[in-house]
Amino acid sequence: MKRYRPGLTVITFIAIVSIMTASCNSPVEPDPFSTPGGTVVAWFNGLGNTVDLYFLESDTLITTAYTTGDVPSDIISYENNRIAVLSSFSRIIQVFDVNSTCGELFHIDLPAGSNPYQSSWDGNHLWVTLLMTSQVAKVDLSSGGSVSIIDVKGNTTSIASTGSRVLVGHGSNWPDSTITGGITVLDVSTGNVIDSISTPDNVCFMKYFSETGMVHAVTTTYTGDGLISIVDPVSMQILSQVNTGGSPGYPVEAGSGYAAGDGWSSGSIYFYNEDGTLTDTWDTGAGGTCGLACIGDTMYITDPIMDLVYIADWNTQTILDTLEAGDGPQGIVIVER
Repeated sequence: MKRYRPGLTVITFIAIVSIMTASCNSPVEPDPFSTPGGTVVAWFNGLGNTVDLYFLESDTLITTAYTTGDVPSDIISYENNRIAVLSSFSRIIQVFDVNSTCGELFHIDLPAGSNPYQSSWDGNHLWVTLLMTSQVAKVDLSSGGSVSIIDVKGNTTSIASTGSRVLVGHGSNWPDSTITGGITVLDVSTGNVIDSISTPDNVCFMKYFSETGMVHAVTTTYTGDGLISIVDPVSMQILSQVNTGGSPGYPVEAGSGYAAGDGWSSGSIYFYNEDGTLTDTWDTGAGGTCGLACIGDTMYITDPIMDLVYIADWNTQTILDTLEAGDGPQGIVIVER
């Protein structure tokens, strides 16, 4: 059953067709509404093409705050209270300001037929993998910003930018059956290939952690062989590997260690350290654990099977509450205003 915490304020917007205005340039969006203050948790609903917002301090949930393109696949939080949502089938990047539900601020088109897949923000540019064209895009994330296209080897799935280097992960067998995995390392300023790193098959996700300077690369063939490789982007070496025994997704920081959910496969969450130690596995009881986001001991977990977002204490491994989400909640970020 979908539940709300007692006293939770829920605001649901119905998308309407409206005339484009100077401040709201999307023709199909909810009515403009100023959002509550404080920290925001934002997630996209991959099957519903929407974004929901939860405001911690006021305990307010805004469902269908924004309408995305077809098949949203990634979400990031960056400067000025903004989030950027990548949509694969519509091959666009949409920028929203969480201070308002006034629709998109602007969007940036990516090449036709490219199937943009994942993204990474380096502080100056957004880097996007283009799965179907064996390319990555370097995007100036401003209204009317430029898009530079860089050719790499095929099956470009995941990406992590460190500020000076960009690591591009490659999937297995599709669309190019000759490629099974690996990482290509690019120079941020030139886009030139510096080197490559051999990995297990099928690099699905990557995340750069500035505190340690390491990139965590997730590889899995979805048969319980999921590994998280700790990659030094300077030496371009794999320093350690964590054997999860599952199919982990995007990793996040959890205290002094890290955590990754088991995606659509199960309700498990894997806790680990960069020395290669799997410290614990928590069976949350969820249908899936597709996306994680943490503030202190509080973890927000998207469940695309049950269309819920769980609020949990990851330290005690306790589900504290649930929030109703749209259809298929997946990627999730925290915007600290």
